[in-house]
Amino acid sequence: MSGGTRILVADEICEEGMEILRAAGEVRLKNGLTPSALKETLPGIHALVVRSATQVTAQALEGADRLIVIGRAGIGVDNIDVAAATARGIVVMNTPESGATTTGELAIALMLALARNAAAADHSIRQGKWEKSRFSGVEITGKTLGVVGMGRIGRVVADRALGLKMRVLGFDPYVKQERAPQGVLMVPFDRLLAESDFVSIHVPLLDSTKHLIDEKAFAQMKPGSRLIHCARGGIVKETALLKALQEKRIAGAALDVFEQEPIEKDHPLLKLDNVILTPHLGASTEEARRAVGIDIAREVVECLKTGTVVNGVNVPHIHPSEAEFLAPFLTLGERLASMLMQLHPGHLESIRVVTQGEVGEHKTLPIQVAAMIGALRHVCASPVTPVNAQAIAREKGIACEASHSTLKKDFVNLVRVELSVGGEPCFATGTLIGLRHLRMVELDHFLLDAIPEGHLLVTRHRDVPGVIGRLGTLLGEAGVNISRLQLGLERPRRDRAIGILNVDGEVPPPVLARLRTLPEVETVTAVTLEV
Repeated sequence: MSGGTRILVADEICEEGMEILRAAGEVRLKNGLTPSALKETLPGIHALVVRSATQVTAQALEGADRLIVIGRAGIGVDNIDVAAATARGIVVMNTPESGATTTGELAIALMLALARNAAAADHSIRQGKWEKSRFSGVEITGKTLGVVGMGRIGRVVADRALGLKMRVLGFDPYVKQERAPQGVLMVPFDRLLAESDFVSIHVPLLDSTKHLIDEKAFAQMKPGSRLIHCARGGIVKETALLKALQEKRIAGAALDVFEQEPIEKDHPLLKLDNVILTPHLGASTEEARRAVGIDIAREVVECLKTGTVVNGVNVPHIHPSEAEFLAPFLTLGERLASMLMQLHPGHLESIRVVTQGEVGEHKTLPIQVAAMIGALRHVCASPVTPVNAQAIAREKGIACEASHSTLKKDFVNLVRVELSVGGEPCFATGTLIGLRHLRMVELDHFLLDAIPEGHLLVTRHRDVPGVIGRLGTLLGEAGVNISRLQLGLERPRRDRAIGILNVDGEVPPPVLARLRTLPEVETVTAVTLEV
């Protein structure tokens, strides 16, 4: 990451997060940007950080000539045109865990307030009334809570409800019973609606969840039940909710999100006293604001610095707990693929990544994407990023696959990148020494111990005395310093060897030409890898 990195913060985050960003580059804070103003501000910007206010539209992204990443400090990304960002190869990431506790606790608070008519009673007493009998409520203990969506927030809600001695049902098409939290019974959607005294919504707004809670759902709900909605506006069909409340099919509802925000001043829900309405407070606590600011700042800096995408929305997902472990393996996969393409230029036909050990048990797909980036950069004129690498490979008809198996028993973790270029196979295998030090241990059947970084010379030569001395002499006469040298022998051993020379800078073409005149040398290739 260069000192010229420019970061735009369009919605204010905590000072700790700002300090993390300032340490990484030049930071500009501009609140209240319209899409057109954002478009004018984005040229030259490498990273954009937003919360929920700034609308990152396709129009705004037309000004993104250098934008690498958009960081959403929070969970929902409905204020970002993810499709437009993806089309431009821009990473979109969020902080799905930072506000989970806060939002889950709000759902529980609204459920309790709804059960005891707390908001309506407060309003009544402020008007000078004392209507004790009017606001008789229900107990929570022993009641059934149905949690729709068993993601991070849904699990927080379920956990707190179990602590309140409630029976908890869950519905999530992606969560089977064996993966559900202990004490939660996963059931079909219609059964959850029919048996629940309280229904709490915790799913994202997708085409499949738009108006999930509609007239049909309200008709299936248990008579006298109550609805809590702290997810995204549009999941609950508000006209259907209004009718269900007016007709007393359900006893009440508490909403923190709405189909249109801010809610219209004449919205009919405002006239009902069995409804609690809050202005999208899901992540509005001091702890959550601080957490999302710090987390998104760290994620953005990591993406800019190493290319590792944590909590990516439009790239293979890496959990924050996996990021530190996986990051060097992503770099390793990218560099091995890049080296192979520089050594074997031609028509790229396939990319295969094989992992061994704990690295494969985490996730192989992100490493595969990293290898795709390393290879595709040498066959594409346009930028290749974690966002568009898979799409570019599909467009070019390049077959890609990944697998996990045992490669060499002498190593705990290995990454092997195999390419087919012009009908010919080639491969490179690497590992880590310690936690961060990259090593290439195999290249096209040659065993070695090379450092894949910076400027390298790769030689294929006869395994005879004096070759390395003559190579070193020519490089020394040209003022080229060799910082490290590794030799690899062919398997089974014959008379051919390979040399990996780490040098301090680019080797001028005339020097390469002189090296190639040595009779024992078959090929000399200059390779450049990022440090």
